[in-house]
Amino acid sequence: MSTASLKISEAPAEESRPRRRQGGPRKPPIPLRPLHRMWRRTIDAVEVVRVDLPVRGLAAGLNGIVACQISDFHVDRDEDLARLQNAVRTINRESPDFVFLTGDYFSGPDTMRRYLGEFERALAGLAPKVGVFAIAGNHDHWSSFGTIAQALRDAGARVLANANERVAIRGEEVVIVGIDDLWSRRAEPSRAFAGVRPDDCTIVLAHNPDTALYARHLGPGVMLSGHTHGGVVRIPFYGSLIRSVLRIGKEYYAGLNRYGDFYIYTNRGLGTFWVRIRINCRPEISRFRLVPLADGGGAASAKTKRRRRKRNPA
Repeated sequence: MSTASLKISEAPAEESRPRRRQGGPRKPPIPLRPLHRMWRRTIDAVEVVRVDLPVRGLAAGLNGIVACQISDFHVDRDEDLARLQNAVRTINRESPDFVFLTGDYFSGPDTMRRYLGEFERALAGLAPKVGVFAIAGNHDHWSSFGTIAQALRDAGARVLANANERVAIRGEEVVIVGIDDLWSRRAEPSRAFAGVRPDDCTIVLAHNPDTALYARHLGPGVMLSGHTHGGVVRIPFYGSLIRSVLRIGKEYYAGLNRYGDFYIYTNRGLGTFWVRIRINCRPEISRFRLVPLADGGGAASAKTKRRRRKRNPA
């Protein structure tokens, strides 16, 4: 499938050295430190990806509103927490109307308990004009999503689990729809769309891009997902080496792709899980400028523009 008419530019988010806790990991031996720094850069140098996001049914008055998305934090170590804190500061500099959090906040119950308080304090720093909306990922249910959801609410986020919320902005309305996690067998798209009218403009949050297979008949305006970590290892002109995670197709591992009459954007995530490596697949903050989806069948030819990457000071 081809990509929509969009404009993308990327710039790295700020970085800072994580605070090492007492008893935390020691520095590597001096001869290995250059390699260690290179490895850490691949997992810590977050990019801000700027995208014109086509939304089906978007009112003309909402053209140009700004939203940011972060996903797959996997806050399991001090450096993961520092990466999240930096991401929050970077997002606030973008002055978004909305912030969307699309799941997998921790990898398991042990790290959830260890970092839950600092996780909540970090997210409480988000300051969008309209609100923060959050959904669950598969790891959140494997940890304890009831506990995580309460921390998200205490941080000021609106948690949507097979539910939706109608939001007024600029004299218009948009409906934020949150579909629960597919892999955990909790996704109920019809329930999530309850009360949504056919002419409503919807922004659908669904951790797994495969959720589109079960929600397409409900007429999403756009779907924002994560889950894939961008494919982790991406080869130029080939894409991800991973082939077994998504049923919907390998092109949906990262970025903006058309699916029928709407688009799916898959965020590459902030963190790592199991294998702490990224190749040509840096962690991501998505910065969207919402635009109406033009009618006309297939996707228009894409024009992609990337700015030279510059590191922001911490």
